[in-house]
Amino acid sequence: MYIKATNSPKRVQLKPINYTLRFEPIFSNFTFLASEVLDAYVKKPTNTIRLDAAELLIKKCSVMYGENTINAKTKLDKKTESLTIRLPKKISGRVKILIEFSGILNDRLVGFYRSKYLDKSGKIKYLATTQFEAADARRAFPCVDEPEAKATFDITIIAEKHHTAISNMNLVSKRQMGSKIEYKFARTPIMSTYLLYLGVGEFEFLTSKQGKVQYRIVTTKGNSKKGRFALDLCKRLVASYEKYFGIKYPLPKLDLIAVPDFASGAMENWGAITFRETILLYDPKTSSTQTKQFIAEVVSHELAHQWFGNLVTMKWWNDLWLNESFATFMATKFVDRFYPKWKLWDQFLEDTMNTAMGLDALHSSHPIDVKVKLPSEIREIFDAISYDKGGCVLRMLEHYVGEDKFRQGLRAYLKKYSYQNAKGDDLWNEIGKAARMPVRAMVNSWIGQVGFPLVEVQTKNSTLILSQKRFVLEKKGKQNGLWYIPVSIKSGKKTITKLVTKRQEYLRFNANDIVVNSGRPGFYRVKYSQDLLYNLKLMIVAKEISHVDRWAAQNDLFALCVSGDEQSQTYLEFADAYENEDDYIAISNVASNLFSLYLRTIDEPFSYMIKNIAHEFFKKVFYRLGWDAKKNEPHTDALLRAQVIGALGRLDDEEIIDEANKRFVKYMKDSSSLNPDIQGTVFSIAAWNGDSRTYAKLLRLYRKAKSQEEKMRFLSAMCSFKDPKLLLKTLKFSQTDEVRSQNMHLPVVQTAANYYGKNILWPWLKQNWKRIRVKVGAGSPLLNRIIASISAVATDKMEQEIRSFFRSNPTPGTERTLEQTLERIRINSAFLNRMRREYA
Repeated sequence: MYIKATNSPKRVQLKPINYTLRFEPIFSNFTFLASEVLDAYVKKPTNTIRLDAAELLIKKCSVMYGENTINAKTKLDKKTESLTIRLPKKISGRVKILIEFSGILNDRLVGFYRSKYLDKSGKIKYLATTQFEAADARRAFPCVDEPEAKATFDITIIAEKHHTAISNMNLVSKRQMGSKIEYKFARTPIMSTYLLYLGVGEFEFLTSKQGKVQYRIVTTKGNSKKGRFALDLCKRLVASYEKYFGIKYPLPKLDLIAVPDFASGAMENWGAITFRETILLYDPKTSSTQTKQFIAEVVSHELAHQWFGNLVTMKWWNDLWLNESFATFMATKFVDRFYPKWKLWDQFLEDTMNTAMGLDALHSSHPIDVKVKLPSEIREIFDAISYDKGGCVLRMLEHYVGEDKFRQGLRAYLKKYSYQNAKGDDLWNEIGKAARMPVRAMVNSWIGQVGFPLVEVQTKNSTLILSQKRFVLEKKGKQNGLWYIPVSIKSGKKTITKLVTKRQEYLRFNANDIVVNSGRPGFYRVKYSQDLLYNLKLMIVAKEISHVDRWAAQNDLFALCVSGDEQSQTYLEFADAYENEDDYIAISNVASNLFSLYLRTIDEPFSYMIKNIAHEFFKKVFYRLGWDAKKNEPHTDALLRAQVIGALGRLDDEEIIDEANKRFVKYMKDSSSLNPDIQGTVFSIAAWNGDSRTYAKLLRLYRKAKSQEEKMRFLSAMCSFKDPKLLLKTLKFSQTDEVRSQNMHLPVVQTAANYYGKNILWPWLKQNWKRIRVKVGAGSPLLNRIIASISAVATDKMEQEIRSFFRSNPTPGTERTLEQTLERIRINSAFLNRMRREYA
């Protein structure tokens, strides 16, 4: 049923029960032939049935009603993506809708689409795969394309002899049909349309079994061995999730499928999870530490969905965050259990929380529980609010109620709503019952309103005064908002927790050496009075507080500089306290903030001062890390080394530049001479100081690279030149067939991050926008990433020009991102203007 422009989904007049679907992909002309029998229940007498359908050609349609078969007239509406089936008389009750149709194996990475790749001999090959979330199952078959319209599915695929077919369930029969093979799969459990999967291609399998479940890594030929790490981890994670949830994985098999062309990172299709190749395939010889960690996190994320999202599904997309934030939270939780030395919870703060706060501090952000109407709006909320902020709120909730009570509530929720749909309140009610705490009221204050609080802290006459207001990066209008904030306050070894529910709270607390939000469990920023901030700095210098609290203090202070609540000089003076810092997240974040200040002010007369401060900080960290990994060094040193060396290269450190060029020359003769962890960094420094000859070398290396991970390093380096002509060359190259459409946005984003791309990117985007939009297709998440990158190259004087351009070139599904981009442009300009006044 097509989705009307209302605040909630239209109540479906048709309840699907079972889909019997038969597909035959035709690679010679990139189409597919298909037939469907939809067993359904019509709730009220009607002679008009509507289904969701797009980009399909309906050849024949009839309805079986009782013992009668009624021929039907059909009409496809392109605008509403709906199929109207008209009957000569009204019917109700149990019916079967029979449809014969064909469709397109498109190249836009949505629906039922084709993926192009080269085999080991360099021959062009194709496979067919699907991406149905959020509302693209309708591009493969007519259906009720809403999460609440759950049904079972019987899938048959007709494939060429040299191809193999895959779906959600295990294969039950395989028989020859002339020159082709028919694959029939077992009936699925009851599930939503967006979780269905179809795959056809020349696949290779890495197989294992644990208990009654068969596990497979599925790749193009010659790549399956690179799936060993993911396969072994997958089995361990499933066993851990089964134990945690108290529910066995319910399907007989689980495939992890590496897809050459894939717009998102991964997709949790039940029993047939799809991944980008770079997020599933790991080669110890050529893959980086960062890649290994990322694979583990994404595999864990998608496996969590097999319960939270697939077994129990949200009723409507306003609760998308229930799926995504939970998977984000659980991914960190479980990978951290297996690899505690990776310090994933620390990285969660630095990456996930920072990303979420950066978006949610905008006026143009949205609540976690957001009203969505059209399919384009659904696609737009797959963002840092639904994933990252939601994950942070769940972490805060677990800390508030306790890990055991949180788990009890989750178990009760999953058991109660298995194979059904649920709302957010259903989960809060179960956790609240387990914890015997006001969970629903507390959580709803975080998910029902946009933004998050700033807690201001001051002391007066042995009284601690806590005030809350919404934290925003752009000062305009009055800021509303009131949150139930679980505030943890630490002084020495003493910690108290208080649920702050008023705009101002007074606590008897006779101490000045305090840390608020200790351990950073709460999703809020803290602003200390000057005396408390001074005391905090002394504690940081003496390392009297935890590494997380040391990180949080300057992290909040820098955000306050960007918002105009503090001055940049205050931050720079405070950063002195980290001169002897030895913890990863504190070093990494101070480094990022100093480098950010340098990049923002690179054209200003006072830039040299900030550059010197940043250079001195980075160089001291580098002297500890060095160029090469040390035996048994912390996992995070590999991550930090690349960051520090890369920054020093762009800060014009002659020693670093010289050594990077030497290592690049050596790599050209012997690719095994350079550790994968710093390859991308070395290539980028070589480009930063290189010329057209360097460019030619990188392009040649890109074309010869055997894996997508290696290709991305060279492509990224090709965005690191100072010469605008070479950057334009890379942008042009990004639109050729040599760069996968899933990666075409990366040169745009990385050129935007390059200071020397500042003046060329926006004119190039304007000139090429129509071509880009056609190439990636409407609704692609890549368009949002490209639009977001504009904030790095534009000033507030360009706002009207940018707004006018997109008004003339409407791109559905990017409206919210455009507003966020324009707001960031104003914030960046205001911050720079304040700094100019500071240093005048």
